[in-house]
Amino acid sequence: MRVEEAVLPGVGHKFTIYTAKGNRLVVVVHQTGHRELYFYRGDEDEPAAELELTDEEARELGAILAGVIYHPEATGEVSARVKELVLEWVKVEPGHPCVRRRLEDWLARAPGVHVLGVLREDQALYPNPPGDLVLEVGDVLIVAGSRTAIDRFKGAGC
Repeated sequence: MRVEEAVLPGVGHKFTIYTAKGNRLVVVVHQTGHRELYFYRGDEDEPAAELELTDEEARELGAILAGVIYHPEATGEVSARVKELVLEWVKVEPGHPCVRRRLEDWLARAPGVHVLGVLREDQALYPNPPGDLVLEVGDVLIVAGSRTAIDRFKGAGC
């Protein structure tokens, strides 16, 4: 996959994503937060599909695509790499010292780690969880940061 970015003066930014199958997805992010998506098959000049999203709809779609709301069951460790940033799902296991402790206590031990969301078993998703969220066994933390920072976070007990 290749991504190209262009500044659209007075409008916002345009991102063109080239997929492995030779298709293109063009995303225009307006300064207002409004988004336009255009899907092109192969080398076609006219989009095969168009979609307009509000800022809120775009964030929800982004969370779905990033695996914050749902991520398929994986065999082994789940992580994704974007440039130098790593996105990883960390499950709170029984016996971890972070169980029944506040999230901010663990983040203080690993600067550079950002918790994008917490999935709680059979309950809700906590996007951008507050620091005072108390971690429970079975919680899955969606974290982002450098490989070093995430390893330090996991080494601190989560």
